Amino acid sequence: MPKRVRMSPEGRREVIIKAAIALTREADGCIDSWSRQDVACKCVPQTSQETVKHYFSMPDLRDTVRALLDM
Repeated sequence: MPKRVRMSPEGRREVIIKAAIALTREADGCIDSWSRQDVACKCVPQTSQETVKHYFSMPDLRDTVRALLDM
C-alpha cells in the first residue's frame, strides 16, 4: 500500500477555496447556497467537514471567495 503524504496547510486551504469557488459558480454566484459539508464533498483530494472547519470559519471562507471573485 502506498504511503500517504500529508498536504501542507497552504495546499489544503487552496483545495478548500477552489471547492467553495466552484460551488459558488454552480449556484450562479450565490455565495450563501453552500455549507461546510458541501465544500468538503467538493474538495479534491477528499476533505472532511472538520478539516474545512479547522481552516476556515464560514464567514472567513465566504469573504475569501467574495474577494477572489470580486463580488
